Amino acid sequence: MLEELSDISDALLGTMREIPQKIGKYKIRSARGEGGSGIVYEAYDPDIERRVAIKILHPHLNDGKQGAELLARFKREAISTAKCVHPNIVTILEYGQDENKPFIVMEYVDGVSVEKLIKHRLKHRQSISLKHILSITSQLLRALHAAHKLNIIHRDVKASNVLILKDGRIKLADFGMARLTENPDLTMIGTLLGTPRYMAPELRIGYEADSRADVFSAARLFLELLKLTPDGSLFPRSKLTEITNMPPGNRIDYSAVYPTALIPVVTKGLEVDREKRYQTVQEFMKAIKKALPKLQQKAATSSGQAASVPRESVQDFPASEDELDSITTLLADIIGPVATFIMEEHETKSTSAINLVTEISKEIPEPEKQEEFLERWELMSVSKRASINKKGWDTSSDKTNSHPLQKEVLDRIGYDYAHYIGPIAGVLLRQYSARTSDFDQLVRFLGREIPDRREGQKFIKSWLSD
Repeated sequence: MLEELSDISDALLGTMREIPQKIGKYKIRSARGEGGSGIVYEAYDPDIERRVAIKILHPHLNDGKQGAELLARFKREAISTAKCVHPNIVTILEYGQDENKPFIVMEYVDGVSVEKLIKHRLKHRQSISLKHILSITSQLLRALHAAHKLNIIHRDVKASNVLILKDGRIKLADFGMARLTENPDLTMIGTLLGTPRYMAPELRIGYEADSRADVFSAARLFLELLKLTPDGSLFPRSKLTEITNMPPGNRIDYSAVYPTALIPVVTKGLEVDREKRYQTVQEFMKAIKKALPKLQQKAATSSGQAASVPRESVQDFPASEDELDSITTLLADIIGPVATFIMEEHETKSTSAINLVTEISKEIPEPEKQEEFLERWELMSVSKRASINKKGWDTSSDKTNSHPLQKEVLDRIGYDYAHYIGPIAGVLLRQYSARTSDFDQLVRFLGREIPDRREGQKFIKSWLSD
């Protein structure tokens, strides 16, 4: 579907205007997008033989005082975005000029915008799964968090600036409106910058932008996506209560229905008074995660299944400083510098190494890398866990079991166990089944690893009741 959208886009953009053959040393292949300030081309770098994207300003914007200011803003886009090295932000490679015409060279992103995804789904009356919506939103918020840590406000977060790659990752693009908070020398061009549909109310009346403006825009996009959740979803949906004092142009659809559990989350993100809004994107992320168990409970109840219970208490022992360092090093080896941010987000909420590794593994988008992380952590932790007797484990017999349990039994336990503890289930099952041939002991040790005590007892009972 993404390829289909890309082909359509290429056909339309190719007819916009005459495409230059070269910009600087770069060979131009096709037009990829056009906005109010400039055009983006797909190009080829002959020196290092790779595809790149090049953005240039519209020629008529280079003249006069406004032109000088736009040129300064254009260059600032390169400077600000180049500082943001993050997996969910388009990487800036170079700023240059060709015959006094400025251009920015960026990594080539092979994907489509969320705007095109939404339009395509609306046109064909197709939905977007909640899982996909949450993935897009969480990645967007992580990108904004990285920018905000560098005192950079995007100012123009919208569906057309969020690009979806074929593997499901997103990239935030176009920091052309970005404002470096420590260097606010440039004046405003006209009265407004940004797109009214996503623009924070305070920007419309001339207030200085801060990170809360990006929070509003992200919440607005989140709401737009939530409108497209499937009609037959198990989770309850209801209408959004009208937000008072919202300036015209935001075009919020109050006639649509949205996932009920997420309505309070979005409503706070869309607060007109920014003092009542989430003060950081981290707060916004936490609110979404906090609402998910309620959503799952409602869905499970509607389908006649036992509702899942949020993990409230952890019985395992806290992760030591050495364990935290080891996990951070391992994660960084797999996903790069963003590992530090993910660790900062999770280590204060997870009171055990096992719980921490479980939650962190969910942040790795590629399944094969997630599996690699879990397997390498298992190998890393076996020797340490074998020498520590904190939960009644007999370390003197810590050796490979010469009489393993039947494989079909382990497979059934593992399948059930994954419903309680997630992707770490296979790791723990392999560890404990290698150390004991006693079925009852295996079940009890696995039950103790389930963070929620009630769920742990439920698991043990279900397997030992016979």
